[in-house]
Amino acid sequence: MTKKLHKMTDNERIAHWENVREKARLQRRNRVNKLCMDQRAAIIQLNILLDNVLTYALYRNMGGIKTVSAYDLQELEEARETLSFQFNLDE
Repeated sequence: MTKKLHKMTDNERIAHWENVREKARLQRRNRVNKLCMDQRAAIIQLNILLDNVLTYALYRNMGGIKTVSAYDLQELEEARETLSFQFNLDE
């Protein structure tokens, strides 16, 4: 039986929480691996586009919101539609 968290040393607590995070990471990876390729691609594409748009929009040294083009927003909308279709989110 494992020690109670409050009775652990600092090093044991650090190792415990690393194990907890690793288990959660493996569970997330297993759930993602169960998705079909189109679903995974939709998520990856949306993440990339969100990262690009938000990076430029939120940081002034990158140009701020003024540098986000209509084309960027159109690509983001198309990625959102793909994600909605792949996961039946429009129902």
